[in-house]
Order: sequence, then C-alpha cells, then structure tokens
Amino acid sequence: MSLVYLNDIIICSINYVIQYILKISCALLIVITKILVPTDGSVFSRKASKLAIDIAKAAGAEVVAVHVIEVKPPKLLEGADIEKLKSKQADVCFRDFEEEAKKSGVAFDSRMLVSRSVSKTIIEYIDAESPDIVVMGSKGLTGLKKIMMGSVTTAVLEKTAVPLLVVK
Repeated sequence: MSLVYLNDIIICSINYVIQYILKISCALLIVITKILVPTDGSVFSRKASKLAIDIAKAAGAEVVAVHVIEVKPPKLLEGADIEKLKSKQADVCFRDFEEEAKKSGVAFDSRMLVSRSVSKTIIEYIDAESPDIVVMGSKGLTGLKKIMMGSVTTAVLEKTAVPLLVVK
C-alpha cells in the first residue's frame, strides 16, 4: 500500500509530482499503462482528474474514470430510472474530464456503476481491472470540512494493494 498525500497542488509543482511518480515507477520497474480515477464530480475529484491526465500524458497511459451511483433501500430504482440517473451523473462526472483528456491526447474510458456501497464497489473494480495506480480526491461530495480524508478514500486506501495517490 503506497500513499502520496499532496497539500493543495499548485501549477508550478505539478511537473515535480509527475516527475517524482515517473521516477518511482522507473526505479521499481513499474510501467504505468492504466490510471484509475474514481470520481463524483466534487472539487477534489476534479483536481485528481487533472493530475491523472498529466501523469497519463507523461507516461503514455490510459485514464479510466469510474463513478458509482449509490442506491440504498427503500430507494430501489427501476431500469429506466437507473438509466436516467446514469445519464445525468455521467454528464456531471465525465464530460469535462473526457474533454480535457482528449485535448491532452490521453486515451480515456469511463464506467458508471450502480451499487449499495461506493467504497466496496470501487475496491472490487480495482481488484478486477488491476490499474497501475489509482488517483482520487481526498474527499467527495459528502466530505466534511474538518475531516482530513473521506470515508471512501480511507476505505480504498486500507483495502487495496494498488498504489494510491490522494489529491487534496
């Protein structure tokens, strides 16, 4: 389990971060070909997506964005309702991300998942898809200002062996 925690990434330090990650990957003989970015449309996940695109561009990697729609009983949705919700959420979470990736010449893919547990679904997706690194925001839309790291980020950090870059 690896964690690099960045305080308020500013433009002048982004190149340093990218060089640092690439140096680590070269020193450990890790080739970064797939970067997973769990996103919820929050400010923190947008920062994570921008950094992931920069890393992907430098490494020649693909970026895969994942958004999990959490549905808990008694709010069970029918098929048509789920598709409407997926479409709405995709616009919020993926539109700008995909446009930025295309502008940067980075391969981009996205997945919209529906589950009762966001963190469990992200962890299962990581296990199934084996990305080389996960880049995610420190907090999501439900994060409280006084909490250092959100519950989803904490769960992913604790339960996956894939290197995780947390962006604040």
